[in-house]
Amino acid sequence: MIAQNYVGCDISKQWLDFFDETSGRLRRIDNQADAIAAYVAGLDPSRDFVVMEATGVHDRLLRHALAKAGMPFSRHNPAHTQHYSKSTRRRAKTDPLDARMLSDYGRRYQPEAEPAPREEGNGMDSRVFATELRSCSALE
Repeated sequence: MIAQNYVGCDISKQWLDFFDETSGRLRRIDNQADAIAAYVAGLDPSRDFVVMEATGVHDRLLRHALAKAGMPFSRHNPAHTQHYSKSTRRRAKTDPLDARMLSDYGRRYQPEAEPAPREEGNGMDSRVFATELRSCSALE
């Protein structure tokens, strides 16, 4: 059996900070569809599990790229993850440290994977959904 590798991801409007617990590597990428797709292509669905905070519109592109690649992921309430961070006595607050904390959070709690997001949720057809994704990318 392959050991689960928890990849923490801190999300902002402009970029995503990833921490891979197996390699100990931190990586920052643009929060844009092409950069996200390239990063996700390097992940292994049988081994990697992405842990992130629920950030609303800013995590949408990542969630859809992960689902398209068959990658397991979970989103968590930022208040819960901040409480966890405080419990580990981490005082500094930076995006790379948050990514590392989210990886640790995944290892500690071993969350269940979320179901893939629906592309046609809220009655949108695929053309409207694609337009919405492009507009999210344009906001960054």
